[in-house]
Amino acid sequence: MKIFGETVRGLRNSRKLSLRELASKAGISPAYLSRIEHGKEGPPSPEIIKEICNVLDADPDDLFPLTRKADPDIVKYLNERPRLLRFIRFLQLNKFSDQEIDELISSAEKSKEDNPGGASLPAAEIRGPSY
Repeated sequence: MKIFGETVRGLRNSRKLSLRELASKAGISPAYLSRIEHGKEGPPSPEIIKEICNVLDADPDDLFPLTRKADPDIVKYLNERPRLLRFIRFLQLNKFSDQEIDELISSAEKSKEDNPGGASLPAAEIRGPSY
């Protein structure tokens, strides 16, 4: 997937990291990273994607949609909560728009405002990556 590799290269360059630096910090070989960046290799495992995101201080939700892979933490969370899967299926079957989903997220955040352990998503994460 060339777009994935190009995105990683763009993020790496914007962070002023060399290919070798990113590869070393992500625990992969420079040759492997080069093949990924040039679209000669498919996206790496979800664990490596998350490590690359960690090193680049990038949101994994921006890179995972460029692959045919899913963040294993999200998959685990969904699998542990069948009601959440049912909710997502409801959104899909009823063709909720991005705006409607944003409104649901805002409503959910408002309901958690009094919860000191709750977290909110920055607006960019709510909207998701732009393509």
